[in-house]
Amino acid sequence: MSSTGQDPGDSWRRLVARALVFHEAAAERLGINATDLKCLELAVGEDEITPTRLAELTGLTSGAITGVLDRLEGRGIVRREADPDDRRKVVVRVDPGRAAEITALYAPFLASTRELLAGWSAAEQSALTDYLVGVGSALEAEIIRARATVRGGFIGDTYVAPLADATAGRFVFTSGAPRLSMNAVALGQQARVVVTTSASRLAFVGDSRPGELVRAGFEGPLPEVRSAGGLVTVRYRRRLLEVRSRSARVALSAELPWTIEVDGGLTDLDADLRRVRLAGLTIRGGANHLTLQLPAPEGTVRLAVAGGSSTVRVERPRQVPVVLRLRGGVSHVRFDDQRVRSASGDLELRSDDFASAADRYEISLNGGASDLKIVRG
Repeated sequence: MSSTGQDPGDSWRRLVARALVFHEAAAERLGINATDLKCLELAVGEDEITPTRLAELTGLTSGAITGVLDRLEGRGIVRREADPDDRRKVVVRVDPGRAAEITALYAPFLASTRELLAGWSAAEQSALTDYLVGVGSALEAEIIRARATVRGGFIGDTYVAPLADATAGRFVFTSGAPRLSMNAVALGQQARVVVTTSASRLAFVGDSRPGELVRAGFEGPLPEVRSAGGLVTVRYRRRLLEVRSRSARVALSAELPWTIEVDGGLTDLDADLRRVRLAGLTIRGGANHLTLQLPAPEGTVRLAVAGGSSTVRVERPRQVPVVLRLRGGVSHVRFDDQRVRSASGDLELRSDDFASAADRYEISLNGGASDLKIVRG
């Protein structure tokens, strides 16, 4: 408790409430709304800010930011100009006269705070400054957390999105990894060789927390991530000479069925999907090492891998039948108790009870593999 007997937390809540009221009053003085003033203050505080940066700082959509800038530009407060160094980029500049008008709005308040500090020592003022900087950082972190909880977003290197009212999920992952794959034949044995300039790994690690649609943690360069209406897209930009490894660990909600799509190729894909309701899985571009642990299917669930792999291991529940269709050749195949060596062309293997089963897996592998195992869990 403070010396006046007040809880500091209560004092902060009252201060924040008064700051919001002051902000609305300042907006009224300028003849604009509070949202427009918030964007305007950010533009004043950051030279040549872009609309994209404004959307990032405010949490507004690009369409909403366009509306804000249209209104401010219509009043002669800001103007949008092409960046002379990059004609594709638009920057927002505040009219100097209007910027001075905004500064004048805050002048009486700033003068009052200076009077309050007049009797403070330099050490006390420094301590207060450090405290306020810390409070600002805490507020920024809480803003990020609160927005991610409601809208989806990054909290550090982890992306979180709420389940909301989604009834079905679709997860689309684009690796952007530069890679080269080839077939080789030596001494009558076919092999699949995949070369990457940087490691690109994706792992599915069970189900997300209650109320979350997805939770994904990343190492290395962060991808672009979006979520809306059950659709989650993760996209890495392709850089030919990328040397930094990238890794993603993804947990999906167990409360709805998921269709998973992976594009662009991976060094490793390790997917523990046993607690996920899997509606389908498509991998385009191949994966050097692919491991899948599958849940009990609902109806016929199709898994398709195109682009080839070095090693593939698929584990499904013991009583679930499966059909395997292979195109492109393989050096070694283990299908439950069956074993095939050095197969080329098209190959189909199936469980005895596949045709009569209501719940089953159809697996197709197009592009070949060195070592392929389809086993019971």
